[in-house]
Amino acid sequence: MSDLGTTGATVNTAKSTNVTGAVAYSEPAIVFDRVSVAYGRGKNVTNALVDFNLRVAQGETVALLGPSGSGKSTALKALAGFARPTSGSVKLGGRDVTDLPPAKRGIGVVVQSYALFPHMRVSENVAFGLKANKVPRSQIAGRVADALAMVGMSAYGKRLPRELSGGQQQRVAIARALAIRPKVLLLDEPLAALDAALRQSMLAELQLLRKALPDTAMLYVTHDQSEALALADRIVVMRDARLVDVDTAANLWQRPPTSFTAAFLGGANLIPCTVGRVIGTSALITVADSTLNAEAPQPEVGKIDWAPASPALLCVRPHAITVGSVSDKGALRATVTASVWRGSSTRLTLAVDGLPDLLVQADVPGNAQYELDAVVGVKLPEPAGVLVQTPGGTQ
Repeated sequence: MSDLGTTGATVNTAKSTNVTGAVAYSEPAIVFDRVSVAYGRGKNVTNALVDFNLRVAQGETVALLGPSGSGKSTALKALAGFARPTSGSVKLGGRDVTDLPPAKRGIGVVVQSYALFPHMRVSENVAFGLKANKVPRSQIAGRVADALAMVGMSAYGKRLPRELSGGQQQRVAIARALAIRPKVLLLDEPLAALDAALRQSMLAELQLLRKALPDTAMLYVTHDQSEALALADRIVVMRDARLVDVDTAANLWQRPPTSFTAAFLGGANLIPCTVGRVIGTSALITVADSTLNAEAPQPEVGKIDWAPASPALLCVRPHAITVGSVSDKGALRATVTASVWRGSSTRLTLAVDGLPDLLVQADVPGNAQYELDAVVGVKLPEPAGVLVQTPGGTQ
């Protein structure tokens, strides 16, 4: 299991520049120190979060990504004060807030259900947190106007939530969170309740919001990998209440450290192979009696090396596979077992000779037509992909 979460955002100098170009100072905005959350007792105990370590720098956006029940929302609740850790501590800006109630943590929170007060007008909803924090009355109107302007809702202050679209309601929810000028903004599946078109629109709005808030740390919980890839400086991949991997979005996509991350982030094919000669980061591998070149990421200190004749998994994205004639040079013989048209592309499921008990996914142009049981040639890219350790290996 990766332990990058304990050190990934630590800055050793007085200040430095993070992935987005924002200034990141030596004191992390958010620190989870071996945080665990459990519900129930005895035999009925449920571990919702186990030994969770993460540091988030000021101005950094980190996405918690994983399937339902992976612990990502529990981590957010522990930070916000809605779930009490059974062990470990939570810090904000260097201050231990583990035992503080939510209202005293100074965090902005946005949830997928919007949570707007239906009887209050937009401006009153946005002002709610300011009043709760006892901001002087003379400042409230200006702060509300600033927050609404930031999300493009200045003209809607007098409307009730029911008079707004879903996207507009979510903008108001974000404005309410921003009005208190938090150093930390938590977003829990903020786009999940929107339709596809609105999600794309709001995703663009959130990208602009990040640029407008260069000193605000954001923790973004989602199960949608496209949102995480579009917004996050780093992605935390979670599974079964634990942190699995954490790194920049590009690194996790291009060189996934574990088979779970490779499959979950982008739906990569994981093809069994045997490692041959390795020189630097280049390896010769054998796949179904074919010898191919592959990228061999250098393992961290103490991890299993790419030893000759050892088993490994070849990570290949569906869009990188070419489907053509079985007579093509270097092609592997395969049979089409399923074909799903997706508009601009068609997703083929292929049974490849020499790879028993494995179905390979390949994306071809949407106008390409392949009959079921058709015999085709499958060509892997050059290099063929990146090596990933088998699930039983040391991660």
